[in-house]
Amino acid sequence: MRFVSLSAALLAALTGSAFAASEGKFSKTTVDGIAKSLTADGCKLGEISSGDGFYAISNAECADGKYTITVDTNFKITDKKKKE
Repeated sequence: MRFVSLSAALLAALTGSAFAASEGKFSKTTVDGIAKSLTADGCKLGEISSGDGFYAISNAECADGKYTITVDTNFKITDKKKKE
């Protein structure tokens, strides 16, 4: 059990604190897929929520500010709105 906690802590440090808030709600594959798409777009993972056929990431940190980003179930970014 200690190994699992250490792994979760390490993953949270690498992907941002929002993973900790989403931990247990989404599979590691889902979190990793979303994080990979956001990283390719120059952003860091925020808090994840799910909808019907999509995931919404609130407070994703990008170079020019915070965004709400939507990705489909294949982890392709479909919408990106800057928070004001």
